[in-house]
Amino acid sequence: MENLILQPPHGTKENTNKRLKSVASQSLIEDLPDEILSEILYWLNTKLAFETCLVSKRWYRLFHSLDFFFFTDAGVNCAENRVDLLRFVNSVIFSPHYQHLPIKHFILDFQFQIWDADDHITFNQWVEAAKRRRVSDLDLHLINVPLAPSIFCFKTLIKLRLIGISIGTLLHSSVDLPLLKSLYMHTVTFHNREDSMKLVSGCPQLKRLIAMFISVSNESVTAGYYKPLSNLFESAIWLFEVPFNAVYNVLCLGLLGLGRNVANIETSSYYKDFPVFGNLTELYLTWSYNADLHEWDEQSSPNKEDWKYPYQVPQCLSSHLTKCDIQRYEPLEADFRFATYILQNALHLQVMTIGVLRPEPTESPHFVDDLFSSSRISPACQLSISDLQLPDLVL
Repeated sequence: MENLILQPPHGTKENTNKRLKSVASQSLIEDLPDEILSEILYWLNTKLAFETCLVSKRWYRLFHSLDFFFFTDAGVNCAENRVDLLRFVNSVIFSPHYQHLPIKHFILDFQFQIWDADDHITFNQWVEAAKRRRVSDLDLHLINVPLAPSIFCFKTLIKLRLIGISIGTLLHSSVDLPLLKSLYMHTVTFHNREDSMKLVSGCPQLKRLIAMFISVSNESVTAGYYKPLSNLFESAIWLFEVPFNAVYNVLCLGLLGLGRNVANIETSSYYKDFPVFGNLTELYLTWSYNADLHEWDEQSSPNKEDWKYPYQVPQCLSSHLTKCDIQRYEPLEADFRFATYILQNALHLQVMTIGVLRPEPTESPHFVDDLFSSSRISPACQLSISDLQLPDLVL
């Protein structure tokens, strides 16, 4: 019998190559160990990860062994999609087969204005379900969604990230976060200042605190005692939102929103008893002159209140500070006096980094140039100045 040479039909060579490449790619993926495949699933939102169950029983097993859940409303653009997403999350969160398995990381990222009051109740139920499964890392990005105060009673929580949410009153609720080490809050609304202080004071093991754009719905309640956080070593806070007494122990401090005139005696009273930052080694400062607060406006920035020299040099500055980062520096006398004060009094300063805003006609460029010739008490200090229009200058 003659040898038969089988050839594909005319015009299908390219399609055949694509199929071979697809089979080869699938084969390569299937050859990967479970640890690598689980890492791939980790970078997908949970709904996409679930679709891999259709590939094989192996992927089905891998999905149901995940200890990471990421639910998002991205792509939800109609009522039908909304209902489907709610059903899917419920089926995963409340599955009786996996209630005994702990969750390491739980993310809810629901940013669209399509969720009603009943959905908000469901969101709280999801958080409670994650709590029962001993979640250690909780990330909630829920725009204008009210959450129950019980969110702050988490025995197993180590990291908590809150964005866009509002918290009900903590008047009759306790805060119990014995293991929490990292707290990030952005655009969070509390009932009053007392509640925000109650939260932070209820985290005895907290090591990292970031708080920006924290607001309250009831300003009539004044700020009370803020328990110092003895284990805190790193913090970035928006001015007038967290008292310095709570973060005095940090090694690294970032202050945001400097340069504002806030006509509010209550918030200003946060800093009436200024503490000594005895452990401070790194300081990051960010000015925000274009904030629209009370009677201050952008046109008044060239005439903003001058920074005044303190009567004595703080010990944290003279004896501990090694790194200083000043952002949104404007070539004005007040900013210049502050920067030179650091240079002339920080004995152990190693690096000062200054980010300069683009000069305006009313500003004086020499308040930038003169920084290089300003005296420095630390012989090892390196000054770095960057501008949007100029290359980095290092001396």
